[in-house]
Amino acid sequence: MIVRHQTTTGHEQRNSLERLSRGENMDDLPAIMKTAKEYQNQGRLDEAEAIYLKILEIDGSNAEAFHLLGLICHARGKFDVAAEAIGSAIIIDPGVAEFHANLSATELSRGQPALANSHARRAIELDPSLDTAHYNYGNSFFALGRTDDALRAFQAALGQDPANDHYWANYLFTLNFAPSATRQFIYEANCRWGEAMKGLSDGTSLHRSAGVETMAPARKLKLAYYLPELDKHVTVRFLNAMLPYHDRDRFEVFIYGFRSDGGPAPKFLFESADRWVDVRDQTEESIAGIMRANEINVLLHPCTFKARYRTLLAYLPAPIQIACVNLVSTTGISATTHLITDSYLDPPGKTEKYYTEDLIRLSSFNVYQPPPQAPETASLPANENGFVTFGSFNNPAKMTPQTLSLWAEILIRLPSSRLLLKHRFFDHADVQEAFIRPFREANIDTQRIAFDGFSRENAEYLATYHRVDIGLDPMPFGGGTTTYESIWMGVPVVTCAGDTLMGRLSASLMHRLGLPDYVCDTPDKYVETVLDRSNDVQHLSAVRGALRGMAKETIFNGRQYVAELEEAVQSLWRSASQT
Repeated sequence: MIVRHQTTTGHEQRNSLERLSRGENMDDLPAIMKTAKEYQNQGRLDEAEAIYLKILEIDGSNAEAFHLLGLICHARGKFDVAAEAIGSAIIIDPGVAEFHANLSATELSRGQPALANSHARRAIELDPSLDTAHYNYGNSFFALGRTDDALRAFQAALGQDPANDHYWANYLFTLNFAPSATRQFIYEANCRWGEAMKGLSDGTSLHRSAGVETMAPARKLKLAYYLPELDKHVTVRFLNAMLPYHDRDRFEVFIYGFRSDGGPAPKFLFESADRWVDVRDQTEESIAGIMRANEINVLLHPCTFKARYRTLLAYLPAPIQIACVNLVSTTGISATTHLITDSYLDPPGKTEKYYTEDLIRLSSFNVYQPPPQAPETASLPANENGFVTFGSFNNPAKMTPQTLSLWAEILIRLPSSRLLLKHRFFDHADVQEAFIRPFREANIDTQRIAFDGFSRENAEYLATYHRVDIGLDPMPFGGGTTTYESIWMGVPVVTCAGDTLMGRLSASLMHRLGLPDYVCDTPDKYVETVLDRSNDVQHLSAVRGALRGMAKETIFNGRQYVAELEEAVQSLWRSASQT
């Protein structure tokens, strides 16, 4: 019977569907569904979709056809249609855990974390062993800023599937957001994951020493970047500030990467590299083999913030491997030789114990490009409004209960002030309600809190900063990209320097700008710092007018950053080749 399903022809399928439409041979339906599922698993989505639609014409109460049709729509990014289809499956058969789990994932993609949470919870009630339900439950809690609940859900998912890269990646990433997670605990968790990666380098460990020994002193260093799923994160924006400034007389630049949707990479990646290598559909092991065949000397991995992007490092594709740019912690992988940071994020002699890598301290941890299509900075809104408006454009996941409590205290202490929260999730009333509740419970007039959702154009998004006087950094995971963009738009950020790398990045940037009076080191001082800055409108106006120019020379200075990076890389290579 297996052979029969594998060899069914399109003509036979059409005949079977035609017979079904006449009410004949209903026994053929399971075989047709099986073939459609095979098409779907093979990526032949058009063929699978056509079968499901035909089945639903014949039998409009076929819950599985609705469900699988919804998964196809989800894969194509048609999340509203996907939610409708999977929702139809649930109406027909509400007792299937998998339906609820997959609708949960779709609701997350639609920016509806509260609905996602509800469906994931129902899936777990129906089948406590369904790992994807626990995973989606965790993702929905994360989106709602409930990091401790998210961690428990991810641990439950890992309990069902201990080797799942996605579950590990989100668990380790979420640890950095959780007030309950110490830096030591985060380090140990990453090391536990990294320990499991050690076996991947069996048979390739000789490459490291061999690569160094065969290096000719006069030859250009072959420098590689790795960009997996480059359309799913902001790393490319940072590289745009770096790649044009590499010294091509000393370095040959390779970029290995791919888009998850199969689309073309940004044009500047082709133009900024000596060689672009699309590695979509390649395993990490095969990518490492390609890099070794290209005789890469130094691998710069700019997006180790997710554990599943780090796996390549365990295969030792290069003699020297450096984590940099977009990271949140140690990689936990002993094969990663170095990690780039700065002296503010990691004061010498104090934080080395939290890394498996040797630390390279540059003047800045990373560097950002001036946002494209950014409007000019505007005058301070407080001058016209007569009150101060605070703002945060961070992911709501960073807005922990502690953060919201501090922001509520600020609004109480400064009764005329306003707060603007912007993120695409805030397009939805249920998400707004989840985040406005702490202010209501603190007896704050909720009319003082404004929400702003998705902006279609970057210029529109950045122009929203024209409404903000002071940026408020969340804790314990502060802003990254949002802090850079806030600064570019003339809006300084008050931040509390925490214990972790991402709890100190905004503080590092404000120090680099020469604005240490926007940085504090305790939650109580955070409130007082915000109030102090709010009471000096003249100072805020002066900073707003000068901030972009200050940033150009420091935290947006790609030329200087790359010069420091190249010197560090060459120094490492010289030391390695002499041992």
